[in-house]
Amino acid sequence: MKTIIQTLFLIIILQSCTNQKNNSEIFGHWISTKSTNTVELQFFKDSLIYNAWEKTTKFKWESNRTKIYYVQLTNINPELETDFIMEYRLNSEKDTLFVKTSESNFTNEFIKKTAD
Repeated sequence: MKTIIQTLFLIIILQSCTNQKNNSEIFGHWISTKSTNTVELQFFKDSLIYNAWEKTTKFKWESNRTKIYYVQLTNINPELETDFIMEYRLNSEKDTLFVKTSESNFTNEFIKKTAD
């Protein structure tokens, strides 16, 4: 019985630690006008909303210090890839997000949208 309680306690502790894997500094609404179209990223604790070309797509995501791993949840086309990885970094003021996919050398710049 003592072993079962210790195991359950360990599982609870590990689960609470895994909830902190996303970098909270990137939570919020980011806008880029560097591409041919305005692109918006909205990072929430449990989801990422991507708006571009008048199309909204929802993703599940997690991050470490340099990469964002995201999986498409809506607008899924069976012929297209649904799992993605972006490399990212923030500027020192934490108001500009630089992202780059592994398939491209282009780094997109996103400015954090502040409340009006």
